[in-house]
Amino acid sequence: MKLSLDWIQTYVGELPDDPKAIGIKMTLATAEIEGLESHGSDTVYDIDNKSLTHRPDLWGHYGFAREVAAVYQRPLQALVLDPCESSGSDPLQVSIAVSENLCPRYTGLVVEGIQVGPSPEWLAQALEKVGARSVNNIVDLTNYVMFELGQPMHAFDRHKLSGDIVVRLAQPEEMIDTLDGAEHKLSEQMMVIADAEKAVAIAGVMGGANSEVSEQTTCLVLESANFHPTHVRRTAAALGIRTDSSMRFEKGLDPSQTDLAIQRFVHLLKQICPEVKVLTPILAVGVAAAEPILIATDFDYINQRLGTQLPDQQIQGILERLGFEITLNNRQLTVRVPSFRATGDISIPMDLVEEVGRVFGYDNITPIEPLIPVQPVVTQPLHAMQRLLRQVLSRDLAFVEVYNYAFVGEQLLQKSGLSSEGLHALANPLASDQNLLRSSLVPNMLKITAENLRFRKQFRLYELERVFLPELQSAEFEFERHHLCGLLCDVQWRKEGVEDAFYQSKGALEDLLAQLNLAGRLRFRPATAAEREPWCHPGRTATVWIDETAIGYLTQLHPQIAANFGIKAGVGLFNLDLSTVLTLPQAKASFAGVQKYPVVPFDVAVISDEQTLIADVEDLIRNVDQRVRQVALFDLYRGDNIGAGKKSLAFSVTFSAPDHTLQPEEVETLQNGVMQALNAAGHQVRDGG
Repeated sequence: MKLSLDWIQTYVGELPDDPKAIGIKMTLATAEIEGLESHGSDTVYDIDNKSLTHRPDLWGHYGFAREVAAVYQRPLQALVLDPCESSGSDPLQVSIAVSENLCPRYTGLVVEGIQVGPSPEWLAQALEKVGARSVNNIVDLTNYVMFELGQPMHAFDRHKLSGDIVVRLAQPEEMIDTLDGAEHKLSEQMMVIADAEKAVAIAGVMGGANSEVSEQTTCLVLESANFHPTHVRRTAAALGIRTDSSMRFEKGLDPSQTDLAIQRFVHLLKQICPEVKVLTPILAVGVAAAEPILIATDFDYINQRLGTQLPDQQIQGILERLGFEITLNNRQLTVRVPSFRATGDISIPMDLVEEVGRVFGYDNITPIEPLIPVQPVVTQPLHAMQRLLRQVLSRDLAFVEVYNYAFVGEQLLQKSGLSSEGLHALANPLASDQNLLRSSLVPNMLKITAENLRFRKQFRLYELERVFLPELQSAEFEFERHHLCGLLCDVQWRKEGVEDAFYQSKGALEDLLAQLNLAGRLRFRPATAAEREPWCHPGRTATVWIDETAIGYLTQLHPQIAANFGIKAGVGLFNLDLSTVLTLPQAKASFAGVQKYPVVPFDVAVISDEQTLIADVEDLIRNVDQRVRQVALFDLYRGDNIGAGKKSLAFSVTFSAPDHTLQPEEVETLQNGVMQALNAAGHQVRDGG
């Protein structure tokens, strides 16, 4: 929007600053001035429209002049208006056939004695400065009043109207030729101004060619109306028309401005056409003004919020210069909001604080650091665990964190072997293949694994995020669980029978869980068919336990799922339910003295059934005696010489006592105890073990 400085100064007088300084001051106080340009002795400001979206009163020179007067503490010159006293007669009537919400007020006036011709120089130049072309004196004058007051107007040729004027909705597929020479098909949701036979204007957007003012026009019907902002915007967008009038209606204008605009127009019209005659009083329907807004506040409240000590008279003066009416009771204020600021802009005491602050100048307020007590941030257990996991995985174990959308689609689920049954569907998905909330991190991880294999032969990835379990239905997101998925990939592991993917993943998981300081003991147990996910290898999948609590699983990728994704590499992965891990007890810190007495090593090998869990054998040895300090597997062997369905397990066992050196007889007793316990449990201790 463009504003002329000379035009503004006709209401406030000559200003003491140069045009650039005025622009800077008004940018800080009112609206952003993007630039200025010279027009002879005048300066025209280019205003950023977005900074005026909530201020329909500033879409005219007079409203902006009010702001200038408030900032520069100048009196604002009152507009000269015409009372529009009728000196003739005309039977024209106006009516509204739509809801009051769509057209709160419609006013009209009939005048005759018009002589249509070129505009006087002052009028044409004023419009040219703000970017409007001159048409004729009548059309130019309606535009002049719009640029002055911000209230759009329209003039109809009285003799081209048939009957009375009515504001109504368009009829199905009704057609209208507009002033821009285009023909438009209207919908039943669009509002028009019509006579008894036809639509003569699109309400708030553009007039019709069938009633336009021409050189033969001698009698006018002036229109000044108020229309619903959203309705005007939708109509203009649907028709592809954007006019100065529609832009102003879209901001939500003050209904009381309609009468003011007509009175101002008639006053100026009589200067251009001295013979003009008013045939009717102002024909008005709808509400003249909304119920006034009253705001109770006090001077101390305003000063406290601003951090200032402004005198009461200064605060009152700022508000009154902006058009607010103030009633005082001691130092309490009752502020009546002017109608041109009551369209959604000013409604609460804090709005008045802003008004005083911006006019006084925020740059004039001394900045003071607020004294606010700072409470220590309480670290949530989940956040602390996630932070630790990221440190260990990214720093110590050389994993790379990835971020995926929390959404999946049918195709991705099918490739992963999952069903969409029970998953939570999105009401407004980003895309057709992202319409469901994920119940596992793995499908998206497999997708990006296939993508990364195009560029790298081996990598480690992990994701720490939420999943949404299908069996728990709740509007409060109680079905959310926090999971961790780690994935290791290497093209060298893709050969049949290679188990590196499983055991490398197991080692990484053991290193990771060792950092969580959990009180229980980590165990791995073979997963049953019911516990295996579709992507789990049937022979290389284990559930992960801390004591008797299952916290996740460890697996090698199923060959069929790998083929579905086109993954030509060995993939191992682990998945932990962090929400469950958070419920586990933490180990208490304890300190032990330096080992004073020597330890005694002992190696033992046993032949066990293939299905025997190594952890069970370790537990068996560890429970023989308190002096058994450590048990560690160091060899696993399978071969024809030990029989089918059997495996050989070799353990390194360490004996020690906390208070003395073990004597030979004690060591022998411990060794025999281990071997007897193993034999008693059905394991065959190998010779030389």
